[in-house]
Amino acid sequence: MIRLATKRDASNIANLIEQRAVALNEQGSDQWTEYLEQDLLKRVETDIASGDVYVYEQADAILASIALLPPDEWDHALWEDGERGQYIHRIVVSEQLKGQGVGQRLMQHVLEEADGDEPIRLDCVADNAFLNDYYPRFGFVYVGSRNGYNTFEYKLEASVSA
Repeated sequence: MIRLATKRDASNIANLIEQRAVALNEQGSDQWTEYLEQDLLKRVETDIASGDVYVYEQADAILASIALLPPDEWDHALWEDGERGQYIHRIVVSEQLKGQGVGQRLMQHVLEEADGDEPIRLDCVADNAFLNDYYPRFGFVYVGSRNGYNTFEYKLEASVSA
């Protein structure tokens, strides 16, 4: 089941993000390293308070999460007009659910819930071939590259099908 996250979910979401950051680090990627160097629980609590964070819950366990947020410092650094839009961040799916379409369902849910009057944006490490191929399947269009990250914007006329 997909639902809005509550404050009670923050530590479970933070644990999912930390597990993924550690796994990426062990694979030699520095993607998400910053999450290992900050108070991740506080970051997630801020996300929940300032935007819409959705979780995928199964048998009372939080197994995936996605955040739809107003722009922050990160977004201002990557986008020339970073004050515009809604930003998707911290998409994470438990390893036990990988390949089961949970990330796809979360993405589709966020796109349906987002404010249609504001652009929906996201980014990924420029050399992450999987994500650079994945996001366009949902209707995201490559905008450009900045600071080692590729930026994408959702086009409403595109269909949501991955």
